[in-house]
Amino acid sequence: MTLAKGRPPLVIGQPTVDSSHCRFTILGPPGLNCRGRQLDLGSPQQQAVLMLLLANNGRFVQIGELIDGIWGDQAPATGESVIRTYISRLRRVLSGHGLGSAIRSQAGGYLLDSSLFELDAIEFAELVENARRERAGGNTAAAADQLAEALDLWTGTALAGVPGEAAERERSRLERLKLTAIQELLRLRLELGEHAEVAAEVPLFIESNRLEEPLYEIYLLALYRNGRRAEALEVYRMVYDLLTEELGVGPGPRLRAIHEKILRADADVHDDIAVPRTGGAGQCAVHSAPVPVAESAAALPDRYLDRQFVGRDAERAVFQAMFKTKGGEGPGVLFVCGPAGIGKSTLLRKFAEDARAAGRRVWHLHDWMANERRERLEQIADELSADSSPVLLLDSFEELGDLERWLRDEYLRKLRGEAIIVVAGRAGPSAGWLTAPAWSGAIIIRWLEALTDAESAALLEARGVDPELHTSIMDFAIGSPLALSLAAEVGRSLSVTGKPSRRDAVQYVVDNVIALLAGPAPTATHRWALHVCAHARYTTEDLLRAVVPGGQAEELFDWLWSQPFVEAAAHGLDINGVLREALDYQLRWRDPVGYEQMHRRIRHYVMGRLLRDARHPHASVAVMRTIAHLRRRGGVVSRYVSGAGDEDVQASEATPAEHDELVNMARENHGESAAESVRFWLGRQPGAFYLLRDHKTKRLRAFMSRLVLAAPEWEEPVADPVIEDIWSDVHRRMQLPAGTHVSVARHLVCPAFEAEPSFITDVFQARLMRCWLHEPGLAASYLVLAGGQFWRPLMEYLGHHELESVRADHPHAIFGHDWLAAPPAEWLDRHLDEELWARRSLNLFVRQDISGAH
Repeated sequence: MTLAKGRPPLVIGQPTVDSSHCRFTILGPPGLNCRGRQLDLGSPQQQAVLMLLLANNGRFVQIGELIDGIWGDQAPATGESVIRTYISRLRRVLSGHGLGSAIRSQAGGYLLDSSLFELDAIEFAELVENARRERAGGNTAAAADQLAEALDLWTGTALAGVPGEAAERERSRLERLKLTAIQELLRLRLELGEHAEVAAEVPLFIESNRLEEPLYEIYLLALYRNGRRAEALEVYRMVYDLLTEELGVGPGPRLRAIHEKILRADADVHDDIAVPRTGGAGQCAVHSAPVPVAESAAALPDRYLDRQFVGRDAERAVFQAMFKTKGGEGPGVLFVCGPAGIGKSTLLRKFAEDARAAGRRVWHLHDWMANERRERLEQIADELSADSSPVLLLDSFEELGDLERWLRDEYLRKLRGEAIIVVAGRAGPSAGWLTAPAWSGAIIIRWLEALTDAESAALLEARGVDPELHTSIMDFAIGSPLALSLAAEVGRSLSVTGKPSRRDAVQYVVDNVIALLAGPAPTATHRWALHVCAHARYTTEDLLRAVVPGGQAEELFDWLWSQPFVEAAAHGLDINGVLREALDYQLRWRDPVGYEQMHRRIRHYVMGRLLRDARHPHASVAVMRTIAHLRRRGGVVSRYVSGAGDEDVQASEATPAEHDELVNMARENHGESAAESVRFWLGRQPGAFYLLRDHKTKRLRAFMSRLVLAAPEWEEPVADPVIEDIWSDVHRRMQLPAGTHVSVARHLVCPAFEAEPSFITDVFQARLMRCWLHEPGLAASYLVLAGGQFWRPLMEYLGHHELESVRADHPHAIFGHDWLAAPPAEWLDRHLDEELWARRSLNLFVRQDISGAH
């Protein structure tokens, strides 16, 4: 990644030029030395302009790119003039050393001729490449010398002090290259036999790169070869706990393979060790521990686990209550269930600590290699059976599908009566557990929920995250322990000089959340279906058929349904929580064209067929929640649609026997004039009234009327002055064409919910929107609303004007829309760009004002 978008890396493939005797340095504080004299490059922003031009070798950079690269979303109104001032100053500095032509301008852009300068980053890249060639040729010592020389070029953090997102991205890239070179040099030094020296130095690099697995690989090798096998094994245990605690995953295959070799005390442990056997794609990470397995669960010190662990009090209480069961006829089983990243493994480690504190011996089996599972279980069978009250913790139980029946019907039944078994997995117990007489009454099931806001804040505080980042991280993670831990670790890094920019940090967190919670999809089409499910509020086969090409709707729906992170809701499939936002953000970033196409297709389907066919109240509410979800980035619609909850209501038109009931409800809520208006229109357009009643008690909950007016009639304004105001507005705006009409939502009577969103107001909104978009001959529509101040922002967002000179003596506000001037197709696109590309739609790592914080 370079300072300029879409350009090849800055330091790769650029020629070294030495004719000018002028040299840029960016592997530390930026500088320019010309013929032995260090030039003053000006303010940090001015340096940022120069670095951007340098990065775009041979290309004119538009002023807009410079403004975006330096200030991003916070660009000042005077940004363009400030850039021109910086360019003028830089030219004066360069011209004093015979480089007046180095910066050229053309059509609102600037170019820096980098062939006139040397660059330390290019020299660094060339030395690293030379080292790799020497290594390939078998000359290890020469390769190490080349890498050491390359690293000596660094005088601090790359581009230190240069502001702007573009500089942050380049700084992060260069620092990553540096870390890679450091790792290569350390490996070469191991080959040269410098085991003790490397073992002493690696912890310094680990301190600032805690999740960098290659450094741990080097550390284990250095310790082992230096005769410190026990320390190497302890480091591996700590790394395992660190990675599972922070990211929810175990060590990678290279680190596991090195550990296996050290366990067997192999003499041939080396750093290009082969990847060990695994159980295939999707296999969980393995921590192969020596027997007895009870000792393999060594965790970090208690003070570390206590500091990192939050919440789960109810689950711990259930577990500890199982200790008090005495003299039972068989072991008790606790199933801890939930999707990936919800904190099952972390909870099991806490269970192990609680059990040891209670004097129980613990066997914590949290690593599974496919071809060793049964062997490992059989190795500890005698120890488990001999113990009077063993605690067996089985993590990632979904990986034991082939052994489940053997475990349930044979292995676990041999344990003593006071044994406690905890099974952690993504799914609950199978039917075999629930129907087996041997386990009747012995099974407890706990589904882990997301952490509360208070627990999330406590976790971030324990991880040392800047309090100003707490709100944005919590809003993103939505209580997911995995997302909180991952964002916390990256968030801590953002305050350290030379770490990734916010944009790169967000992308890193998003990509890892998706990889860890969703994993790979079988095909590109399945991946598209996953993104559709994340983008739409509810996903059905019909939606997939309309949005995803290829005619695989049934197969894709079944596949989505089978995923542990997808929930079956009343109106279709749903992806909740952090994964939904992560998937949506990733597609917007990776494929903006495809993202817009998907959004348009979903919206066309929802506003078309789905809205048109939604007649039942529950279907209407589902449509409104989907519309609000699609328009959530606009920041308005979602505030006027209920987010959750259902009401058991039934809809009907008014019968003559119900007229007095409607009149009385209008009188009780809006006064006598409203009651008279309802009575008048019941006599003229009884079919315009739409009622919602409680399904069980038949009590009237709310009603609305939607009048259809083709032309003014003298009785109507006399009986209802509101209609006179509406006709006056119509005549000011249009000549009503023949065959068209005006629709008026005259009465919206919804006791207790007229100034806040609810299930009932959702039903009314869906009914009105269906009229606006799908009713033939509609020229204009109007709404008469109580609580006009509350609904005014929504009406403005939806393009409805408010009548200002209302002569009628009533307390309601009137809003209208001219569908001839702004037809439905145009109205639908009114806020499309905002829906798609609203800035800061994912406010991760955004600093908050914490004055008066909780």
